[in-house]
Amino acid sequence: MFMFLSFFAGVVRGYSGFGFAMVLTLGLLTRLAPAQVIPVVLMLDLVCSVSLWPGALKTLHTGVGARLIVGMLLAVPLGALALARLPEQWMAPVVAGLCFLGGGLVLIKPPVHKVSRALATHWALPAGLASGLVTAMASAGGPPLVVYLLRSGLSTASVRGTAIVFFAASSACALVSLWLLHALSRDQLSLAATLLLPALAGNLMGQWLFRRKPMSLQLVIGVLLVLLSAATLISHFISA
Repeated sequence: MFMFLSFFAGVVRGYSGFGFAMVLTLGLLTRLAPAQVIPVVLMLDLVCSVSLWPGALKTLHTGVGARLIVGMLLAVPLGALALARLPEQWMAPVVAGLCFLGGGLVLIKPPVHKVSRALATHWALPAGLASGLVTAMASAGGPPLVVYLLRSGLSTASVRGTAIVFFAASSACALVSLWLLHALSRDQLSLAATLLLPALAGNLMGQWLFRRKPMSLQLVIGVLLVLLSAATLISHFISA
């Protein structure tokens, strides 16, 4: 089951440029504790994005990307500290709730006249702060970033490229913070190694699908987040 989840999450990441961490986290949380899941997902998210870097760097919006990364660097240490210190029973519903809210916001299309390219720079730093915080705390940095990018006025290619670069940087920073807090273990490395090949295969499949039939990233990510987070919340409350 975990290998299938990893493959599916890889397809989502290869297709859209983001969503891997959220999809895999929501799936793994049905069986594993958040403190075990988050570092594994961050490791896989970073490794599986390597093949996307060359293309992403070509379409990255440097002004937006730089501001996003500065905000992320300020927030990630706080998120990592929260993951290492908060009680485990709080984390699963928090993660699922954030993803559910983010998915709903992604699906809400703003009026055309409100989508301005000026938004791409004015709100990049706060979006980076919010995404960096929840990336390290709950591996759920996607919703704040996706909601912002899809309303930024950037092209689909720039949204995808900027998201890929940002999440690579935030995953790396979060892992360093968790390592400094002694929150990484051999069990996590072993699980990440087991899920690596399916994730990479899914990543390649997603890239192939994107080239053949690009769709609205807003619809794809929004629907996935709402459905998966709702299933995780229901599973958590049933087992509680």
